[in-house]
Amino acid sequence: MSVVTNVNKHEPKPEWLKIRPPSGENYKMIKGMLAELDLHTVCEEARCPNINECWAGGTATFMLLGDTCTRGCRFCAVKTGNPKGVVDTLEPDKIANSIQKLGLDYIV
Repeated sequence: MSVVTNVNKHEPKPEWLKIRPPSGENYKMIKGMLAELDLHTVCEEARCPNINECWAGGTATFMLLGDTCTRGCRFCAVKTGNPKGVVDTLEPDKIANSIQKLGLDYIV
């Protein structure tokens, strides 16, 4: 019978690999505006760990027609289902206004 005597210690993640919680003025401003206008982004709905980097860099991925996706991708955290015709007719204007106010460089 052999005894294992050399057990590798758990090494901490390097700093560049650690995900920081979303924070900062730009993040708070974007989050507040999206809540105020009742807009949704894939970033939030999918619980993306890179949301802070994207929003700080002037990038956002808007969800159109609400917060429900009609696809059922198993790897994604976005709520799926049938939105049942519930559509905010002002959504295109809200998105256009938020893009302009936030000065976003890139949107999807």
